[in-house]
Amino acid sequence: MKRVRASNVGSNGPVGPEFDLSGVRTVPQQNPQMKAYHLPPRKHMFGLQPAPIFYPTAEEFKDPLAFIQKIRPEAESAGLCKIVPPEGWNPPFALDTKRFRFKTRIQQLNSLEGKTRTNLNYLDQLRRFHSQQGQPITKVPQLDHRPIDLFGLRHEVAVRGGYQKVNSRKLWAEIGRVMKYDRKTCTSMSNSLKSTYQKIILPFDLYLAKHGGAMPEMKQASVGTESEDASLRRSKRQRLSLPSTDSLHSSPAAEGRSSMQLYMVPSEQRSGSEEALAITVSSPSTAAESTATTVPEACEICKSGENDDSMLICDGCDRGFHMYCLNPPLDAIPTNDWYCDSCVLGAGADFGFEDGAEYTLEEFKVKCDEFKRRTFSQYYEGKVPNDGPRGAREVASYLAGPQMEGRVPEDVVEEEFWRLVASPYEDVEVEYGADLHSAQHGSGFPIIERLPLESYARHPWNLNVLPFQQASLFNYIRQDISGMMSPWIYVGMCFSTFCWHNEDHYTYSVNYQHWGDTKTWYGVPGRHADMFEEAMRQTVPQLFEEQPDLLFQLVTMLSPDVLVRRGVDVFTCDQRAGEFVVTFPQSYHAGFNQGFNFNEAVNFATSDWMPYGTSSVHRYQQYGRNPVFSHDELLMTMCEEKAEFLKQEWFQRAAAEMLGRELAGRARVRRERLREVSWDDVEVGDSDIPDDMRQQCLTCKAFSYLSAVMCSCSPNYVSCLLHSDKVSQATIKHLRSTTMPMSEAVLILAELVLM
Repeated sequence: MKRVRASNVGSNGPVGPEFDLSGVRTVPQQNPQMKAYHLPPRKHMFGLQPAPIFYPTAEEFKDPLAFIQKIRPEAESAGLCKIVPPEGWNPPFALDTKRFRFKTRIQQLNSLEGKTRTNLNYLDQLRRFHSQQGQPITKVPQLDHRPIDLFGLRHEVAVRGGYQKVNSRKLWAEIGRVMKYDRKTCTSMSNSLKSTYQKIILPFDLYLAKHGGAMPEMKQASVGTESEDASLRRSKRQRLSLPSTDSLHSSPAAEGRSSMQLYMVPSEQRSGSEEALAITVSSPSTAAESTATTVPEACEICKSGENDDSMLICDGCDRGFHMYCLNPPLDAIPTNDWYCDSCVLGAGADFGFEDGAEYTLEEFKVKCDEFKRRTFSQYYEGKVPNDGPRGAREVASYLAGPQMEGRVPEDVVEEEFWRLVASPYEDVEVEYGADLHSAQHGSGFPIIERLPLESYARHPWNLNVLPFQQASLFNYIRQDISGMMSPWIYVGMCFSTFCWHNEDHYTYSVNYQHWGDTKTWYGVPGRHADMFEEAMRQTVPQLFEEQPDLLFQLVTMLSPDVLVRRGVDVFTCDQRAGEFVVTFPQSYHAGFNQGFNFNEAVNFATSDWMPYGTSSVHRYQQYGRNPVFSHDELLMTMCEEKAEFLKQEWFQRAAAEMLGRELAGRARVRRERLREVSWDDVEVGDSDIPDDMRQQCLTCKAFSYLSAVMCSCSPNYVSCLLHSDKVSQATIKHLRSTTMPMSEAVLILAELVLM
């Protein structure tokens, strides 16, 4: 995730009432460690191992980084751990809640899980394809009182050799058993599966075969347009108003994938040959409500702007197509949504979270409490199962705050969360106030600028202070990077999710819960990071085809059960009010909130992190991702400001790697006979571009701190030594580039390290 430079902007929202903390669970006032230690362990799903929990003494708690280094041999093996502060820890919640307002992200739960999202993307492709063909299907066929899993049916047919083999060998009953349909209650199971495949899946398979199973070249022009206001795109067919649609095909259901239903058009209403793929799938349409809109300048097929009255506009990308240019041509205006080939095949390729509403803490609490009350109504209505999970009463007594009715056991919430994310036909939407910059919104911890006399403003476990403890290498980064060096805050609701990721530059992270309901974590240790990534690619290859850098997007969950079955170690812990969770370098972690809560997080790096930092830079280059800071600049700054580092083996190894890479790159570039000049002698170019951005390689986004190759005609753009050939390709009339000569500091390092 790309961090940003911090600004000193405060919250300027309207002043409202102060948030009442008596309505949430807060830090235990007495013996927090004793209460946490004696809390009975709850049942974890998937048989996961609990992450280590540590209870530092008051003396150990004085130095956060020293304590974390002490526990690292045990904790790092799990990828994450929980730290329960000693008695006496009770920092005030210092956020200015009267002015605090925040925007949320909308999360649709069944779109988060990778396998389910692959399923939903396929269903969306089916919907768009059949809608493109002009005859809508608005209801999913059912079998055994539940919708047929169309994606699963297609998969089971494919692994048995395809439709022809399954049909000739009469394997439909076998497929039904694998898909767990009960033949006793489904007397026509084989016929139903066969009919569903023939009418819905097979036509789309033929379409995919025709297009090679991939998006046409036009797709690149359309990716990214989905984020526009959907209301501006709906049914923009022609300048002419459209006739009302038949009530058979209309529905009050919401538009889009989340409300997709399938409806089989009776055979007597179909027209055309088998090749025309007359069996169709579509979502409900509001085409009748369409009004005249701007017509595209030209048809995407013939490139002509004539006959705009015959121009059909794609509901996905807004590009125009003459109806007579399509294959097969259309004689009439579709009464349902219509999508071009690019949008049919590209469904789901640009997945991301949409922005939600703006809230105060009190407004969001009302929404969160109502959602949880509605979701777990039996606990609020006194209908708790007699065989409910153990420990619910102990958990309630451990946490301070209101003893509200309906205290839902943590394992009940966890089970419901994973059920919902795995259900393609059950749509639940939540909101998450995530990645809120404390530099803009304020911190939950007191800060010296606002509360200079508050002792917790200087406490080493204050997340505004922790990244700058003596042992932290962040002391040598010259920028203030929000989210890494200054905290970000997170306001959660029940089921709001943070998806699988590891930290920027593989750094450590510390997360603190100020108050609220439990946050459940899952962690994969750094030693299993490669296995985790391979398991993700093997499980959801379609998503990686659409987004090769998927693991950088923070938008995908995968059940720990899938990972464990593939040999990946997964650990879990429950974080409650007043507790810290620490994640270790390169470890992957994910999780969800069990209710309304408020957390704060920041990063730090110590000497043991250095090899991970080097590895992360190479990974950023591989995927063309923006690094947050220059790793080479960090090493050079450390060398210049503290000569003692040169005597330490961990630093020498890092410096040797940097110098070896730099010298090899310079030797390779010098063969091109480029003119070498000092960085200070290079023409500045656009002064509005920050220096750090001016040093980023145009190809791989790596910071070219020690040297760069650039063209004299384009001083704003540089290439790293690995991509020096890209400069000559980008320039036509101007020749040669410049290379910054090695600085004196680099020569000193070379002498000390490489001697």
